[in-house]
Amino acid sequence: MTRAEQALARLCDALGPEAVLAGGPPAGDGAAPAPTLRPADPLALARAVALLHELRLAALVRGGGTRLSLGNPLRRTDVVLSTLGLEGVRDFDPGEGVCRVGAGTLLSRLRAQVNAGGWELPLDAPGRGSTVGGTLAAAAIGPRAQGFGAPRDQVLGLEVVLGDGLLTKCGGRVVKNVTGYDLAKLYTGSLGTLGVIAAAWLRLRPLPERVAWLEAAPASTETACARGLAAARRPTTRAAAVLLPAGGPARLVVELAGPAAAVDCDADGLAGEGAFGAANADALDRARRLQADPPRAGGLRFRLWLRPSRIAAVAERIAAAGGTCLLYPGLGQAWACFEPGAPASQDAAFAAVASAAALGGGGHCLEAGPAEARAGRDAFGDAAALVPLTRALKARFDPAGVLNPGRALGGT
Repeated sequence: MTRAEQALARLCDALGPEAVLAGGPPAGDGAAPAPTLRPADPLALARAVALLHELRLAALVRGGGTRLSLGNPLRRTDVVLSTLGLEGVRDFDPGEGVCRVGAGTLLSRLRAQVNAGGWELPLDAPGRGSTVGGTLAAAAIGPRAQGFGAPRDQVLGLEVVLGDGLLTKCGGRVVKNVTGYDLAKLYTGSLGTLGVIAAAWLRLRPLPERVAWLEAAPASTETACARGLAAARRPTTRAAAVLLPAGGPARLVVELAGPAAAVDCDADGLAGEGAFGAANADALDRARRLQADPPRAGGLRFRLWLRPSRIAAVAERIAAAGGTCLLYPGLGQAWACFEPGAPASQDAAFAAVASAAALGGGGHCLEAGPAEARAGRDAFGDAAALVPLTRALKARFDPAGVLNPGRALGGT
């Protein structure tokens, strides 16, 4: 038997043959399908990672696969470690508004279950296949982050398997249980490079009494951003998104949610400030598609975080370079999309985004793009000062480089 065959045999013995698939989905960046491990519970996940650590095998940690392009290309992929077997709502307390859920659970399924109990899930990551674990690992947000807050703010506790197979817990079901609480914030957004999220305790929100959608077509980017920022400051605003298609008119979409009287008051106030009209419930769908849909072959999508006061100037610079923009003015967040072109066009897009991020007093990362565009570049731009810290964390939590090696800042 080859070394690879011996490793697969040991993994089958440890997890059971039903949890080890000889082939699986592509590992990303054009790589061929790799053997896929699909543990069914946190203990099985811990056994799998411990064995990978022992065998010195590198794993691509994969949930729903909606954000495989985020981050740097992996240096090596021996197996795909799927979290989809860690599925299901383990505990839901409608009286307290908290739930414990497996990392492989689809957001859509969890949302439907908690909605039926009178609660709202404050995670809004776009993408039909988005899972709880993937959303937290990527710290992925959608337009409703204006009202919901960041994903890490919704986490009460996590169960995480570290790179040596140790199953750990931090936090708990109530916010008063703060043991290890900051570790949950560390894991959220670490792209699965420090540990594999197995399950999470999440806080929920009561379902709003009323939801309303408004939209406007401001005459300029500056006006759109100013009105979007003003709308974001209203107490019931759950989303305020500005869409700026290349060469097309701006569109501002606002979603309000909360007590009926407060929503009506804010809707009347916005209507008095600008030419807002009523919109449909799917008004935010285009924003979600820009964030989640893969770019056309050869296209690029960047995420930028900026000072809200400079977001209009940033958008104008992106537009001048031929990009389409999605802006969340109240959050200081922007997405820039570029249609496919020649390598020189890719270079121009990277340069334009780096210049725009500097103008906005923030940073940027490449969220999606072809392998050739990512080669020789750090997906997180110029953040060299943070690389030593990233490497130190990797050495502490995953010293053998088992989990998503190379994906984090600086190829860590």
